[in-house]
Amino acid sequence: NSSGAICNQLSSNAAVIQDMVGSRLGVICETLSMSAIGVLLGLFYNWQLTIIIFIPFVILLIAFIIQIRLSSWLKSQSDLIYCQASTLAVEVLTNMRTVKQLSMENEVLRQYSNMIDQVLKMSWRPDVLLATIYGLYLMMESLTLGLLYWRALVLVENNELDMSNVVMISAFAMFALESLKVVQMLAQRMGASLAAAHAFFDLFDRIPTIDNGSNKGQELTNFRGETEFDQVKFVYPSRPTVLVLNKLQLSIKSGQRIALVGMFK
Repeated sequence: NSSGAICNQLSSNAAVIQDMVGSRLGVICETLSMSAIGVLLGLFYNWQLTIIIFIPFVILLIAFIIQIRLSSWLKSQSDLIYCQASTLAVEVLTNMRTVKQLSMENEVLRQYSNMIDQVLKMSWRPDVLLATIYGLYLMMESLTLGLLYWRALVLVENNELDMSNVVMISAFAMFALESLKVVQMLAQRMGASLAAAHAFFDLFDRIPTIDNGSNKGQELTNFRGETEFDQVKFVYPSRPTVLVLNKLQLSIKSGQRIALVGMFK
């Protein structure tokens, strides 16, 4: 709920969503439709060769969906950590003088560095999996074309298929696989955009825990607003041997204004 976390969400998520809308979204719809049309045309010419294309096509499509979901999860988890880091940075900048007086610069830097390290430690495994999926894309294309040409030669030798149809189906295979590869290159951005859009809806639909406009709850009938300090001691954590307040005894009446004035040591 801090201003730093909210500003970080609004700025980063808006940029990620804007990155995917428009021309890139049109490219995704175009390539998916082109891949589907290529498979349908292949079925029209020869179903045996089209099945060879269709099986890796489905495998790559499943890998594509996994890649989107993995990227979306990684974006949402990293955003949580980045929000905490942004909150810490805003608090430090707002209370810079206090941080300096308490000599907490190294501690704040350590906390911020640990948050950034959490993102790096969390992301290396998904990155390895995403790289493996990309390698699967490259491997499946070569294996599919090799198997397609082998089966086409067998059908041509058995006079079950014309050479012209082989050329057409091979073109459709390249057509479908290359189109799917274009979409795969945008899978990480698609996953990040979905996570950003989900975070936007959660932010706008969130119901606050404390509703300051509600009239429900218990009302205090005998509230006088008096405050009393009884034998209060206070020290700074960085200087535990220096007593700032020692056995403070103070009673503040309702409506009374009290100022504590002293020299900082």
